[in-house]
Amino acid sequence: MSFSRFKHHWILCALWVAVCTVTLHAQAPAPAEDIRGPKPLVEIPAPEKSPLPLYGSMAACVVLLALAAWLWKKRSPKPLVKAPREVALASLIELESTRDKIAAEAFANRAAQTVRQYISDHFHLTAPRLTTEEFLHALAKDSTSPLHAESDHLRTFMKSCDLAKFAGLHLNENQRIELIDAARTFVRATSRVPTP
Repeated sequence: MSFSRFKHHWILCALWVAVCTVTLHAQAPAPAEDIRGPKPLVEIPAPEKSPLPLYGSMAACVVLLALAAWLWKKRSPKPLVKAPREVALASLIELESTRDKIAAEAFANRAAQTVRQYISDHFHLTAPRLTTEEFLHALAKDSTSPLHAESDHLRTFMKSCDLAKFAGLHLNENQRIELIDAARTFVRATSRVPTP
């Protein structure tokens, strides 16, 4: 093979490579132009704040509400506790207003119970839990009792009530008024006696 011929092959190969390269280049798509603008800023989130101020304000509100409730309760007037005398007299007034509407037994029972409750509250004696005889017997034995001076009046009143309650004694209007007056007189007379 001669040199000119080798040269000729070499030139043909070079030409062939150049043609292939140009052809491939022509067939490859041209890169699209990058016409996008700048990317938006990326915000980095701030770290979450501690909820301590929120909890602190909630605790302060609870403390303030508790303080306000305590002050309100302290300033509000306390309910007045009625004296035993006032309770007994009010009960007798109520009984007097209904004296014609209730049976003799119920009337006598309420009158006796009012006096017994008054004695229990004012003198701290167990009058409501004792029978009439037990109570009068205990009263007669204790000469130092503040009720000793009124024992005769109390005996008459309680015996009259017992007759209506247990013996079925009919109480007319005058007898009912007398029972209420006796109870009222007893309460007024003994309410001035100092309690033990």
